[in-house]
Amino acid sequence: MKPTVKPVVFFALTLSLFFGLPARAQDTPASPAPSSPAAPRSSPSNTMRRAVEWKHFEYTCEKGAKLSVYLRDQMAKIRFGEKTYFMKQVPSADGARYSDGKVSWWDVRSGGFLQEDSQDGDGAMLTKECKVDKPAAVSP
Repeated sequence: MKPTVKPVVFFALTLSLFFGLPARAQDTPASPAPSSPAAPRSSPSNTMRRAVEWKHFEYTCEKGAKLSVYLRDQMAKIRFGEKTYFMKQVPSADGARYSDGKVSWWDVRSGGFLQEDSQDGDGAMLTKECKVDKPAAVSP
């Protein structure tokens, strides 16, 4: 006589082998058998990394041009027109200055301007007379 396995039992055994789970609740041992060491299990991490938070400022500049500034620590992300600039804070005599080596954002009091970098500090102005529209908001 040929032994047969019912489909439900076969399915449960297959799942238990594939996922390392017991086929039935009563098959769960109270503790690992002393003769066979428990196999280490890799468990998923429930620790989530927090999203990076940037302070967000919206500006209206000359001729109604819009500019967005995102600040975090000593980093700045500037969006103007179709371009986004990633900059680091650099020393300045007045206000905060951020630069990527080609373009600088100068934040002076509640305004600022975006300018091409140059050795003499007199680079072409990309936009000026920028005034903050709303207070800082934190965004991921």
